[in-house]
Amino acid sequence: MIASLALAAALANAAPAKAPSELLTPVSEPRVAVAMLNCLVKQDGHLTGCTVQEESPNDLGVGQAALSMASQFQVDLLGPDGKSRAGSYIQVPVRIRIR
Repeated sequence: MIASLALAAALANAAPAKAPSELLTPVSEPRVAVAMLNCLVKQDGHLTGCTVQEESPNDLGVGQAALSMASQFQVDLLGPDGKSRAGSYIQVPVRIRIR
């Protein structure tokens, strides 16, 4: 009986349970990091010889990340002017969403 009274007193003094929405932490909006690469277009449309021209923010290593992905990029060999891009340098913007 004493144990049940102690349990009842403990439950009466317990903090109310939080609603599920109070337990969730809000997710901040994803940030966008940008790097501008300058790359040579190969005969098959793949990119090579890329260098980082700009990156923002510059403290996250976005330029290096973009460089590591550049070998997987492929572009159309015909530019908007109808001429072949093979053997020419192009600028490639890379946007990365950071959560």
